[in-house]
Amino acid sequence: MPNPLRETVKQKFYPFAEARGFSRVKSNNALFTVFRKSDGGVTYEFELQWDKYHRPYFVLNFGRPEGSGVQTRTKRGRLQRKRGGPMSCWFNLRKPWLEALQTWRIRYTPDEVVEQLMTFFPEIEAWWSCGTEGPHVYCI
Repeated sequence: MPNPLRETVKQKFYPFAEARGFSRVKSNNALFTVFRKSDGGVTYEFELQWDKYHRPYFVLNFGRPEGSGVQTRTKRGRLQRKRGGPMSCWFNLRKPWLEALQTWRIRYTPDEVVEQLMTFFPEIEAWWSCGTEGPHVYCI
C-alpha cells in the first residue's frame, strides 16, 4: 500500500535538503534515510527514521561528535513536531486534539506535514552552529 506522506517527503523534502548541501547516503535499512554534508572540515549528518510498523510517522535524528580521540562521544537529538519522548511527538498526519477541534479537521495533509518539517529544519542548523535547542528539538 503506498504511503502518501513518504512520497511527499521524497518529492519535497529531499530537494530541500539537497539545496542546503546535503547528499543522501545509501542505507541498508528502508526505515532510515541518511543525509550528510561536509563544510569546512566538519561533517553534518541527519537521518529520517520511519515508524517500524510502516505507519505514516517519522522523526529526524541528528548528532554532533564532541571531544576528541578516545574521549569522543556523540551528542544526539531529534527534530519532532513537539518536544518529548512519545511517538505522538513524531511528525505524522494526526492533528493534536485541540488543533483538530479548532480547525474541524482531524488530519494534516502530507504537504502540511512536510511544510512543518521544512519550517522547523533551521532549528537543527542552529543547534549545530551554537547548541541552541529550539521548541522542536529534543536532545536524547
